Amino acid sequence: MFKILKILIGINLISYSLMFFIMYLNLFTLGYSIGYYLTEIFTHFETLLIFPGIYFIWNSLFKKKY
Repeated sequence: MFKILKILIGINLISYSLMFFIMYLNLFTLGYSIGYYLTEIFTHFETLLIFPGIYFIWNSLFKKKY
């Protein structure tokens, strides 16, 4: 049960983060550079949620049972 919950939390975090990745892609239409895009991605909390999401999924799928 806890394993399924961690997978669902991880999927929600990753989808929330990827939504902001796609939203920030609109900066290119305004004429911003790739450097500014990467700065925006790595300084906003919403886009950094992809790392805990990947960790939750990885941990729940590959955790060794003792």
